[in-house]
Amino acid sequence: MIRRQLPLAPIAALLLLAGCASDPSSAPTPEEEALTTPEVTTSSGKVQAFMLRGQVILGHESRSIQPCGSNQQYWLHLPAGALPAANAVAPRGYDPIYGEFIGYLEPAPEEGFAADYDARFNVRQINLLSAEMRQGCQQPPRKTRAFGNEPGWSIEVTGDTVSLNRISYPTEQQTITSRDIRSGQQIYKGRDFTLTMTQAQCNDTMSDALFGWQSTLTWQGIEYTGCATLGATDVTQHWVGSYQGHSELGTTVLTTTLNLLPDHSAVTEYSYSDGQPGLQEKGFWQQAGDGKVKVTMAQYQGRRLISERLFTRGDGQLTTRQEVINGETYELGESGLTLDKQSPIQD
Repeated sequence: MIRRQLPLAPIAALLLLAGCASDPSSAPTPEEEALTTPEVTTSSGKVQAFMLRGQVILGHESRSIQPCGSNQQYWLHLPAGALPAANAVAPRGYDPIYGEFIGYLEPAPEEGFAADYDARFNVRQINLLSAEMRQGCQQPPRKTRAFGNEPGWSIEVTGDTVSLNRISYPTEQQTITSRDIRSGQQIYKGRDFTLTMTQAQCNDTMSDALFGWQSTLTWQGIEYTGCATLGATDVTQHWVGSYQGHSELGTTVLTTTLNLLPDHSAVTEYSYSDGQPGLQEKGFWQQAGDGKVKVTMAQYQGRRLISERLFTRGDGQLTTRQEVINGETYELGESGLTLDKQSPIQD
């Protein structure tokens, strides 16, 4: 078992001492938030799945996603039942395609192709996989929508309103009067329409793409069928930021800085006031319930080491009382570890 060798004190001692604006129009609907943050039970506790968009490579030896706007790459673990349909969309030669997935992160395994990555993203559901939308990351996340062909139609859910577009017709809108949201299905109703979305693989006959939902729309007595996707907003982005705390190690001040980045990677840096070399950990973060975020570090000074801290947020601070390192739990002193929100994120 690898242990971090720290100056000043063994790891347990250090752990004890270390304890001393968004756009409303793009905000997710309650349905999108509920369906893109389902609770997941992992080997180390419960977290909430989230929507991840990015450039995807699918092949035998490389199956990865690079989140939009990031250089970070995660191994992409797809359910066995989804692999044939996903591989059918992917081009040969490891060319990147655009993808949207609901899932969660865990440390990469120690062996196999995935071992070369910082983490593995476990896919619970494919939302969209498209070989044609190569510039998908240059577009803002789409809202929940359903669409079909022959005749061409699309309907978008925005707040309490749906907007229907059909070829040769002006855009029409109706107010949503009821919603029935459950696992695997959601139904929207209005005065003269019903939109039903059912979780199932769906292929658009006019594009080289795979979607995660099938849809049926009845609009003023006329029925349409097609595919659908959930809104692709990551509703857990409110955790992104830099957090910092200070503790005394004798005459030396230890500064702990935690950066939670938009691509769900995380970096913890330790610096000392007496000029000792700084230390760095790298890993990832994900929401773990209301007001809680789990930060998992997978590398310490470039070597594999798994440590987890479950933080609670309040009054602009993150606090925790324990750290789990390679399966062993350490208390972080009587007062725990407190980190204050900083702005902006430090590089």
